[in-house]
Amino acid sequence: MQLKGTFQITNWQETVIHSFDSGAKLSKALVSQSYSGDINGSSEVHYQLSYESSGEANFNGFEFITGSLGDTLCQLTLQHSGTFERGVAKSQFVIISSSTHAELLGLKGVFSSGEAGQASYVIG
Repeated sequence: MQLKGTFQITNWQETVIHSFDSGAKLSKALVSQSYSGDINGSSEVHYQLSYESSGEANFNGFEFITGSLGDTLCQLTLQHSGTFERGVAKSQFVIISSSTHAELLGLKGVFSSGEAGQASYVIG
């Protein structure tokens, strides 16, 4: 099974945890997103980010999606590992939990950001 679509960031709240003299920093972010495509719904993501002085970053986090997959309720938890380089965020993720679609557990996916907080995703 392969799932495709897009998501739109609807809210990004980031807090710097520690700043370094070099300009690097550690931060955490709470992000809200809306999904369309094979998955329709919304999500909340908790990211931890490590920025270099250049502005590039590595991040990890957990995302909880609620919505629909076809005509059925969908609840998924994703574990992310990604980068932010040259203005583009990319993540590899895996579905680690689902109370509605056990057949999706362990499926891996990717997203790559586009313009204005929108990204495309592929799972499976």
